[in-house]
Amino acid sequence: MDARILQHALDQTVKKFSFYRSTLKKGLFWYYFEENALRPVVKEEDQPLCAPIYNADKPGLLFRVYYYKKRISLEVFHALTDGMGAVQFLRNLVAFYLAEKHPDSAAGGVFLDGGGSSQEQFRQDAFAKYYDKKKDVRSQKAERAYNLGGPRLPENRLGVIEGVLSVKSILAVAHEYHATLTQLLTALLICSVHDGMAVRDCVRPVVITVPVDLRNYFKTQTARNFFGIIHVGHRFQTPGDDFPEVLESVRRSFQEQLNPETMLEIINRYSALENNYLVKAIPLAVKIPCLKLAGRSAERGDTAAVSNLGRIAMPPAMEAHIRLFSVTVGTRRPQICLCSFGDTLAVSYSARLESTDVPRRFFRRLAGRGIGIEINSNLEHLEEGPNAVL
Repeated sequence: MDARILQHALDQTVKKFSFYRSTLKKGLFWYYFEENALRPVVKEEDQPLCAPIYNADKPGLLFRVYYYKKRISLEVFHALTDGMGAVQFLRNLVAFYLAEKHPDSAAGGVFLDGGGSSQEQFRQDAFAKYYDKKKDVRSQKAERAYNLGGPRLPENRLGVIEGVLSVKSILAVAHEYHATLTQLLTALLICSVHDGMAVRDCVRPVVITVPVDLRNYFKTQTARNFFGIIHVGHRFQTPGDDFPEVLESVRRSFQEQLNPETMLEIINRYSALENNYLVKAIPLAVKIPCLKLAGRSAERGDTAAVSNLGRIAMPPAMEAHIRLFSVTVGTRRPQICLCSFGDTLAVSYSARLESTDVPRRFFRRLAGRGIGIEINSNLEHLEEGPNAVL
């Protein structure tokens, strides 16, 4: 990795995504972004994965770029952007790097999706654009879900187990069940959680939250947060519940929720709270503990999460210089993230728990369907490689 070229690529990328030069400040009633002239500097990787970025006492940039051997890493504070927004930034960063490092790969120029978008389009608040305050917002009260517990990793670090496999091989399995890739992996995760549940725990459903990219439903080029959440759950009422039944339950839940009407309702629900005059009038010092309490309450309704960022495309001439893209989220709840590049699918399981029972069962279930998996991890006690034994 050439740090000098990577720094130059970052400088060019930040010019395109200028709102990344923002810090998060505390106001009297709410947090707000303030753009500044701080220059992000690339560094060799020297911190644990997803180490804290935001420091209220010393506000700085809300992202960082690391390199390690042949790997480029982008870490972003979630208030700045969502997964797809971060992918837009990373794709541009990699493209600028390769264009300078390997000039032959940029024969047609560095031009990616959204290349014609303006700064205003990139920083657009799409929630505000599509919020319809005339629509009634229905309150939702989630049932308490089964929660994974146990000892946490030292210093509350994030443990990651990543499986690298063939897109064609797993899609073949998904097609056998007439399911999408996300539906298949969500059902596999639910079953992997259930395998470790005691009979008494089955009174609670296993609920998976699935982030949905709202750009697929509403036209916008924003690189800021613009996603919604759907909840996909299954209650194991009888010992006979098997994978096909779970998958059918998951597929039905996806079909019921993934439509423009439901997505607009999500936008209105999120925006209604932010635009509520009574909420706006409450000082931030009072809001913060209330928001934390509400966040913990909401987490009780989730078991884990599955996020599919889909296929990541790059200019054809650059593809030969890239092995894979991988995504990891540092949340309190266990989460699976997946994205593909060419025929390579990276499936990342992240959690702050010491136990690796769930990801072991999850990847074993995949391997049991004849799928070859290369295992990578930042956990020292796990074997890595194409023939790793989980």
